[in-house]
Amino acid sequence: MPSAVRDGSRIERIQFKGQRVRQEMSGFTAELEGALGDFESLVRDQLAKHPYATLGAASGLGYVLGGGVPVALGRMLFAMGGRLAFVMMAQRLREGFAEATSSSNQAEQEKE
Repeated sequence: MPSAVRDGSRIERIQFKGQRVRQEMSGFTAELEGALGDFESLVRDQLAKHPYATLGAASGLGYVLGGGVPVALGRMLFAMGGRLAFVMMAQRLREGFAEATSSSNQAEQEKE
């Protein structure tokens, strides 16, 4: 059976971790409130500049979030987006390798 000293230190560690989590959550909450405030001001500015486009975007987003898009269509769009992202990433890697190869070839030619 654990001794009282060991149990006391465990309780203190749990209390310390709880306090740390509470502090981190309060910081996270403050950051989230700030981000929401920035988002709200952005939406208000866009609503003032482009009211019909903003309302159309909000309606479309509400439809999608409300479950208006069938699951199969959502999966298909997600899969297409993933493939597109993969192709774009592969192109960037290829361009990076091409630049690295050409710069190393130029460096070798300059040495000769």
